[in-house]
Amino acid sequence: MVILNMQQTSKYQKVIIFLVFFLTCALKQAVLASYLSFNINLKTEVRNKELKVLVTALNKGDESAYHVQTELQVAGKTIFAQKQAELPINAPYQAQLTTALSLPSSGTYPLVLILHYTDANQYPFSALTVQTFSYLEEAKSPVFGQLKPITFEKEGKLQLKIKNLSENKVSPLLYLVIPQELTVEEKPKPVEIDSRSEQNLTFSLKNFSALAGSTYQVFAVAEGSDQNLHYTQIFPGTVKIVSSQKILGLSYSTLFLILIVLLALFILTQLFQRKK
Repeated sequence: MVILNMQQTSKYQKVIIFLVFFLTCALKQAVLASYLSFNINLKTEVRNKELKVLVTALNKGDESAYHVQTELQVAGKTIFAQKQAELPINAPYQAQLTTALSLPSSGTYPLVLILHYTDANQYPFSALTVQTFSYLEEAKSPVFGQLKPITFEKEGKLQLKIKNLSENKVSPLLYLVIPQELTVEEKPKPVEIDSRSEQNLTFSLKNFSALAGSTYQVFAVAEGSDQNLHYTQIFPGTVKIVSSQKILGLSYSTLFLILIVLLALFILTQLFQRKK
């Protein structure tokens, strides 16, 4: 009778060991997933009504990036740099773009830079940055604001608090610049803000093709005119994409709890055998 119990205990131990091994591997795989990340820097220069943009980027992920290409959006134009086939880990990327400017007035204007790339499975990604440049004369923006960070899986609301610091009513054109993996419902529109007052605005975002675990830079942009000068104010924010974090229909926290219970059962069976 004792031998039978020990044989049964041995079978239970094998099952427990197998389950512990399986759950540990599943959790390890989830934690050690590869990722791509870039540090991007821009340098701009305007000379003789011509804009020169120098883009430098560094691959800070743990795998190579492929088909790396810069897209520049400025003054109603879209310009692409030459595509680079592969960018290894910690390798630098550089591109220089030049375009003639024909703007209606002096002042400060926005430029949008998108770094396109894929992973080893050819899944497309994009890294976004928005910056201003001065055309003939620099203009100070009368508005100031802040984007609140947001986390969601499929859709969410991004909140912007914007304040008018001047003594006059302003009506800047307000819009959101987002990566291609996200979608925004709201179109660019002018927003009236009374003097020395503030407003709270909301953008409705949806996940188009972003993968869970990704964090994206997004930018709200306000453009307007003040004292015959064009001004631009940029409000950076972040969007983090999460998932339900499930393996075989179970959340990570549930799996971790099961793992603890199984380990406890394994220790108890060991102690039971020693007493026998």
